[in-house]
Amino acid sequence: MAAIINKRLLVLLARLALAGVFVTAALPKIEDPAAFGISVAAFRVIDSELSAWVALLLPWLELVIGLGILLPVIRRTSGALIALLLLLFITLHLSAWARGLDISCGCFGAETGEAGADYRWLILRNLLLLGAVTLVHKQDRQSNNTAPLS
Repeated sequence: MAAIINKRLLVLLARLALAGVFVTAALPKIEDPAAFGISVAAFRVIDSELSAWVALLLPWLELVIGLGILLPVIRRTSGALIALLLLLFITLHLSAWARGLDISCGCFGAETGEAGADYRWLILRNLLLLGAVTLVHKQDRQSNNTAPLS
């Protein structure tokens, strides 16, 4: 019984952490899309016009899926989108690191302090978040498989 409660608590904490990270990341970028657009363009994988569109739309997606991971009706879709975004972010950080780019990731809007990125930390953080979303997804699948039929 205690193990079930501990697992449910762990899954709840994972959902709250994912929601907190994605909502916290979205809000400053929504407030200042131009600054975020500069960060997006610094990765040098898309042109400046597309960077501007990404800077406008990505924060809203982050906000919706960040809140969505808490709502049972869209939790699975939000979790899948979070996982895809985290894989994309990991790929972008690995690419920037491999190309020797010393840029601010723009993860939480206009960065404060140093301009460069600690790619090891960014990749580790995103892998930990990917683990959290995997835990949530696994629990949701188990819950759906054991739910009584109505």
